[in-house]
Formats: sequence, structure tokens, C-alpha cells
Amino acid sequence: MEDNRSEIVVENKKRPDESIFNLKWFLTTILAIWPWLLASIVIGLILGNIYLRYTTPIYSAAAELLINDSKKGGSSNQDDLLQTLKMNTNRINVENEIEILKSRTLMLEVAKELNLQVSYSIIGKLKKANLFTYKPFDFLLIDTSEKFYTCNVSVIGENNFAILESPSKVIRGKWGDTINTNIGRVVLLKTKYFSPISSQITVKVAPLIPTAKQYMRRMTISAPSKGASCLNIGLSDEIADRAVEVLNTLMKLYKKSNVTTRNMIAQKTMDFIDQRLNFVGKELSGVEGEIEIFKQKNNIADMGAQSTALVSAKSTTQEKLSDMEVQLEMVKNVSNYLQNTINDKALILPASLLQNPGLAQLMTTFNSVVVEIQKSELVYTKDNPVTKMLIKQKDQIKNNILSSLESTKRETQLQVSQIRSQLNNIQGLVKDVPSVERLYLDFSRRQATKQDLYVFLLKKREETAIEKESTVADAVIIDPAFSDARPISPNHSRILMMSLIAGALVPFIFILARRGLNIKIISKSDIVKNSAIPIIGEIGNNVSGDPIAVEKNSRTLISEQFRALRTNLQYMLTDKDKKVLMVTSSMSNEGKSFIAVNLAITLAMSGKKVVLLEFDLRKPRVSKMLGLDNSNGYSNFIIGKANYHDIIVPSGFEDNLYIVPSGPIPPNPAELILLKETEDFYQRLRSDFDYVVIDTSPIGLVTDAQLLYKYADITLYIVRQGHTNKQQLNIANELYETGKMPKIGFIVNDVLANRGFAYGYGYEENYGYGSGYGYGYGYGYGYGYGSYGSGYYVENNKQATKGLFKRKNRDNS
Repeated sequence: MEDNRSEIVVENKKRPDESIFNLKWFLTTILAIWPWLLASIVIGLILGNIYLRYTTPIYSAAAELLINDSKKGGSSNQDDLLQTLKMNTNRINVENEIEILKSRTLMLEVAKELNLQVSYSIIGKLKKANLFTYKPFDFLLIDTSEKFYTCNVSVIGENNFAILESPSKVIRGKWGDTINTNIGRVVLLKTKYFSPISSQITVKVAPLIPTAKQYMRRMTISAPSKGASCLNIGLSDEIADRAVEVLNTLMKLYKKSNVTTRNMIAQKTMDFIDQRLNFVGKELSGVEGEIEIFKQKNNIADMGAQSTALVSAKSTTQEKLSDMEVQLEMVKNVSNYLQNTINDKALILPASLLQNPGLAQLMTTFNSVVVEIQKSELVYTKDNPVTKMLIKQKDQIKNNILSSLESTKRETQLQVSQIRSQLNNIQGLVKDVPSVERLYLDFSRRQATKQDLYVFLLKKREETAIEKESTVADAVIIDPAFSDARPISPNHSRILMMSLIAGALVPFIFILARRGLNIKIISKSDIVKNSAIPIIGEIGNNVSGDPIAVEKNSRTLISEQFRALRTNLQYMLTDKDKKVLMVTSSMSNEGKSFIAVNLAITLAMSGKKVVLLEFDLRKPRVSKMLGLDNSNGYSNFIIGKANYHDIIVPSGFEDNLYIVPSGPIPPNPAELILLKETEDFYQRLRSDFDYVVIDTSPIGLVTDAQLLYKYADITLYIVRQGHTNKQQLNIANELYETGKMPKIGFIVNDVLANRGFAYGYGYEENYGYGSGYGYGYGYGYGYGYGSYGSGYYVENNKQATKGLFKRKNRDNS
């Protein structure tokens, strides 16, 4: 018996995991399921076209806007009139302009102007058509409402219409009349596209703010590159014409807002100059009146001849003194104006009136910050951190200006004092000039100072007025809004491609999902990945239904597979003493007896003397398959009621094939197998026959097979495709790995060859169990462990009768 324990010389190592994603699997699957694959692709394309047909398209409109910087490209000459007109000397901040364009305030103005809160549509059978440009009438709201509202408007001839708010409420009216509705008072006006036979129009009204926010979300604004002043503005909408109109109106209102801001700055400057002109005019009038009184009092007719020498000597010094006093006066006026203004949010300082470059730059910066605060309040709230930061910056600049003004004032006063000192020195040289003439000269100097200041303010006022009237926006429309006729969504080519791919993938996903969820043995990889036990052979599906699938001179696929199995066994059992083959399985319905019978016939056909033992003592099936009487068999022999030669009967199919029936079903099969007589029985069979084939009970249900293994040289473990559970391989694995059955090999049964999943000798994956179901693939084990294969008894009896009839025909022949 030790020789029987030697291992089978077969590669028993587990093979590397075979991925189900391989080229062979892919190609064979396509060949097997190509009708379903084609049908799935066609259905996918049909669904894709239905989606494209009934999905509302989305269109995109685009425009380009150039933001000009009003400080760039100007002349550096301070006397240049155009340069002095630039009271608003701030530079354009593109990021801020983008925020203004995207602001809710500006979009609300657009929504109001275009009446965007009202939408029009015609409801078709399966799809609605939106209207904007070609709507037959305008639905105008008189009262402001923040409610959502829907109604249907029907045109009744040229002059009348009906508003259907609900099935029970219909409002009739005439075009142009004020109508009271659930949303307030409305007016319906005909457009140039009006037709008295127009279909029923569905009108929907939404609150203005949500409508504006909706368009803000759809709009995109970006610069083509960093530092560029051009802006690309885009908007997506269900109606192409509406998207174009919204963008054009947005740019128009933005330019209008820009002009309004610049005009406000010019107006503030003019107001300041008018205030100073009024004050300086009064002072000039007062000086001129004093000169007139002085002349009358001193009887002076012509002071020119008397003061020629003095004026000639003092002219240069007086001019300097006059200029400095003008600047000193302007510094005082600007300082008083800045200190006395309570609300400085709209304060604009006349930077061009001062000759101090540093101070003028500070005032320019102050004006820029004031404008930025006004723009920020359009975009953000007053409590926004950005607005607070700008206000804080403005206050700092204001303090710096006041400090600079005070410093400039002191410096100017010092210069005036110095020039006056120089003038006093000159006056010392003209002591002989009469005091009357000196007083007159003082009056003349004061008059000239006031007159120069007055003329200067008049000039600046006229320049500012010209700037105001000639103000243009800092923005230029490079490309008006334009929309392509093709929608951006849905993308026809992309949807069709996705439909094609989805249609092609669905069958594979279904197959892979079914394979992944399937617990049965389907493919070769299911065995290789879960067991190190070798596969000895594969037996195809017995489509004939005949339990005897092998005959002499037969060239059927299943006959060749049994011959291949015989050859494999001959190579594995090279020792002449190794001749006992035990056939078992995990459970019933796996074709164990079918394999045992046809393997025995195949071995007998080779000229070997073969005996087939019906050792499935609990549910014997071999005798019924062959049409034999099993009333006298092994169970009779083991208890001494039959002799050795009586229980070995010819099969009736092959001269070299003999059968040992089971005999009556004993109450204790396992105890009979353990008897000493059983060992003697097997020893005698080894000496009398070339091969002994044992058809034993399923090893997953009872222990009979394990008890009989000590008499066997190899165990053929039957695995049925599409029937055996993957977990049941663990039964064979445990027996093999623990050394209880080291000489074991798998035979895969019921392999279907028409599914496109190639395996070995035509071993195919089977997803439909029962197609071509033949005899011998299950015999209904009960054993008291549950019902296995119930419903096969009638069929088996028929097949047994068929086998008996076939055997009798052979006997008669």
C-alpha cells in the first residue's frame, strides 16, 4: 500500500492568476455575443439621438471689451490743455473693472432694461420652444413683485387675448390695457412679430434678483493674458439671441456708468472752482474799490510817470512775490476746503491747481482712492473689508495731504517773507519816492495778485467744462456679442460617441458583473486560481442525452475527449500495479456516474479488462444507466450471501467491461467498507483486472470516498461547469493539502462549446445551465442531508430503460 501513496508526477503548483481581461477572452466573447453587442450599440445610439432630440440646447455668446487707461500716452507738459483736463488721473484696475462688470447692480440694470424676469415659451408635444426676439407680444409688469408666476396667454384675433392663470380663472383683455393678475398689474403689448393665429404662449415671471443672479452665474469674464487690458466676456443661455442681447446691453450700461463717474468728478471740480471764483471776485472788487477811493482822496490822475523808476526797480521782485502769494492763497484755500468738508466720500481735490509736484501727486492719489471707494460700494457692501480698507487708505492720504499743505504753507510763507525782505531793501533805495505813490503801488500789487488768481480760476473752469462735455468712456467694444449657430451643449459628436461606447460596454459589463457575482465554476481560471490540483481532462456537454456517450469507431467530440482522458491516465499510471481509479465529486448532479461508466467503456475499448464498481451504496445509479439488475451485488457479497464470481457481471456493452452492482442498499454503508473483507475484495480485483473503476459517493456529503481512497491509485474529482460552487473546491483542496488524498486530479464535466469562452478541449463558459442537458449529470442524492437533484428520477428511469433496451439489442445481435 505504500506504493499507492506515492505522489502523481504532475505539476501541482498553482498557476499565475489569469486575468479575465485578455485578448483571447475579448475576441471569443465578441464572437459569441456579437448579435447582442450590435443590438446594444444600436439601442445606445437610439437613446443618444433621443437625448439630443429632446434636450434643450445651450448656446454661448462671446464679446470683447477694451479697457483704456486714461493716464497712458499723455503729454508731460504741464501747460498742455488736454493734460490739465485730466482731473480723474487714476489708472484703470482691470480686476476692479471685471468685478464691476460682474456686479449684481449692473446685471439688475440689464435685467430691467431687457425685461429678463419674463420668459416666453411654446409647449409642444414632447419639447418646449423658448422665445425671445420673435415673441408675438411683450408681457410688461407695472407693479414690482418678488413672486414666481406662470400663466398661459392665448391670442384671440387682432385685438383680444385671454390669460389662463388656473383651470378656473381666465382673464380676458385687449392689447395695451392694464390687467390685474395674481402678480399685480400688467400690460400686454403687441410686437412686430405678432400674428392673430399665434399658438398659446406660456409666460413665466421670476423675481428680478434671482434672475440677475442666474445670469451672473452663467457669465464668464477673463483677460487673455496677464497685464492685458482686453476682456473676453462670455454668456451661456438657452436662447442665442437673448445671450447676445444681454452681453451688448451689459457693455452699453457699463460704458454709460463709466462716463457718469467721470462726469461726476468733473462736476465736483467745477463746483469747487465756482466757489473760489465767487470768493476771489469779491476780494478783487474790494481792492479795486480801495484804489479808486485812494486816487480820489489824493487827487492822483496818472501814477505811471511817477512810478516808472520804482516799477522798473521792483518789477522782478514783485513778480516773484505775486507768484508766491498766489500759491500761498491756493494752499490756504485747498486746506480750508479739505478741513471744512464733512462728507469726504465724494470729495474731489483740484490737483492741477498747485505747482508742488509732491502735493499734487498726493491729491491725485486721494482722488483715485475716492473713485475706487465709489466703485467698491457698487460691488460690495459698506462693511466689506475691501471698502473699509479703501476708506482707511483715504483717511491716511487725507492726513498726509493736510500735513503736506501745512508744510507747504510754512515754506511758502517763508519764501514770501524772504521776497518781501528783498523788496524792502529795494524800497530803501527809493526813499525819495513820495509816500502817496508807495501806497498806490501797494494797492496795485494787491490788485494784480487777486486778478491773476481770478483769471487762473476762470481758465481752469473753462477747461473742466470742456472736459465734462467731451467725456467718453474708458471702454471700447472691440467685438460686439456674437453667438455661434451650433449649441455648446449637448455636444452632438460627444453624446453619440458616449452612446456608442456605452452601448458597446453594457454587454461586457453585464458579463463581467455576472462573472464577478457568480459563485459557480465557469472558466478555467476559476479552478486554477482556487486550487493547486491539476486538471486531467475535460468532458463536453452530452447533447445526445444517451448515458453511453462512447462507442467503438465513434468520432464525436465527447468520444475523443474520453479517449484523451484515457491517454492522460495511461501516462500518469505507468506502473502496472497502479490500476484502481476512484471517481467522486463534491455533491450530486455533477456527472460522477456518467464519467465513471464512459471512462470504464473507453478503457475497455483499448483491450484492457476493466471492472466498474457501483460503490455509491446509498444512491446507486450505474446499474440503472446500463440496464442491469442490482439486486445481487457487493452488499450481498460482503455479508456472505453471494460469492465473488456471482457479483461480477458483464456490462453488455463491451466484452472486456464487467460491473459489480451495489446490491440492496445497506443501512450502514460506511461500516461495510471498513470490513476486512473489503480489503481482500480489492486485492483480488487488482489481480483479476487491468483497471478497476470505482463509482463512489460524493465526498462532500458522506465519508465513503475517504474510506475507499486507501484502495485507489488515483482519485478523479468531478467538477461540473456552471454547477459546482467555487467554495466546494476547498473540499478537494483540504484533502490534497492535508495529505488525505495526495493523488487527485480534476475532471471538468459538462463543458459547453457554444458560448465563446474557450477552455482546453473546447471547454466553454456556460451562463445558461440546462441547454443541451444530457443524461448522467445528476442523479438526485438524498442521503438525509437535503434534496439534491429532485425531479431527475423520472428522467433517469427513462434513460435506464433506454440503456436496458440498447443492451438487449446488443445481446440479441
